[in-house]
Amino acid sequence: MSEALGYASPQHYPAVVTDRWGRFETTLVNNGGTFTMVLRGNRFAGTSVDGLELIGAPAETDEPPALHHGDLCSCSIEWRMPVEVSLADTEPMSVPLTVRLVLGDPAPNNSIDPTGVTLQLHLPTGAVETTAPRGWMEDALTDLQHRLPVGTRLLACISCAFSDYNPAGSGFIGSMACFRDSKDAYRAVASKRDIFALWDKKSGLVQETFHCPDFEQRQPGTGYRG
Repeated sequence: MSEALGYASPQHYPAVVTDRWGRFETTLVNNGGTFTMVLRGNRFAGTSVDGLELIGAPAETDEPPALHHGDLCSCSIEWRMPVEVSLADTEPMSVPLTVRLVLGDPAPNNSIDPTGVTLQLHLPTGAVETTAPRGWMEDALTDLQHRLPVGTRLLACISCAFSDYNPAGSGFIGSMACFRDSKDAYRAVASKRDIFALWDKKSGLVQETFHCPDFEQRQPGTGYRG
């Protein structure tokens, strides 16, 4: 697996899990490549929030988590994290982003029902929300960006000039490739063939909400994903 790029130290996000037993307050820890969380004495970890796997034996509790092949399911996870934005005529600032992810129930085909994520960005001028649950952070963040006030920009990997996805597919979050060390070569990418040829030159994988000093605003039609 490619090295995950991101935070210099783990980020701790206040989180709430709601399941059949009710509401449970916890902390979602994000180190840029792995998410961890404790739910009623059970520790979960995974490279994506929609694939949190139980670590070790289940805790002895009357309120066990719902699991599907060891992964957390049948609940919602809501957390608040900081993201960088730029408002019209102001310096970049950090504002809270509330993320609510619904993990589905086990389905007859041995998978789980589709997940859905909604976002709410808390700007000084008011909150901006996504229009409907989305299956991927990419789609939810794209929806959110389309609803931002004029002159407001999200300063994150999802809107950076040097990030792209593998044409073969991507996960819920964290499988976005960063090409900050191959900027000139990436600027020439215009097709699936181009991105495959450059893929091994990526600096690593990043989460869509991350921001680094190499950030440059993405222009329409850039790279493979446009």
